[in-house]
Amino acid sequence: MDRLSQNNLNQFLKEETKFRGKEDIQEFVKRKRKEGQDLPNGKVIFPSHSHLDKTIVSKISLLFSKLDAELYVDWMDKSLPETTNKITADNIKNKIRECNHFLFLATYHGLRSKWCNWEIGIADILKSESRLAILPIQSKSGNWSGYEYLQLYPEMVIENENLDSLSLNDIHVKKTDGESISFEQWLLS
Repeated sequence: MDRLSQNNLNQFLKEETKFRGKEDIQEFVKRKRKEGQDLPNGKVIFPSHSHLDKTIVSKISLLFSKLDAELYVDWMDKSLPETTNKITADNIKNKIRECNHFLFLATYHGLRSKWCNWEIGIADILKSESRLAILPIQSKSGNWSGYEYLQLYPEMVIENENLDSLSLNDIHVKKTDGESISFEQWLLS
């Protein structure tokens, strides 16, 4: 698989729903919302994303949880104000600092989001390159085109089209120098 696509994520959710049941998946999302403001011990990833991509984020969160990787998702954090303001920006900046890793979900909406661009700038300052990555996600049409500044950062690559059988070995982070490390190595960095 060259790039993760929305179609891959939709198929994954369909299979997970068959396996776990719709209620279990809804319970997973509710639990994540309840835990929202508390960062668990261990490796936590801040996924920078457009709020127009909540469905994609839920699927990525479910996918990564199967690999024992935690995501901090801002809209699941009940401690954040309902209306975006300076407090929101301060809290987001602190969460980016507190999370071990930063992952930009490069979707159609994410690329156009002013917040995502701001978050990448914050992460660029606060995180070393080894703790930052871009995960390109193709639109349903299969098209994805990036912006030049994304070439400054490592790219996360998922090498298994069947996300149901995804393992840590199927995810790599390709550094800007061309070297590739495993997802597990990235999490340990």
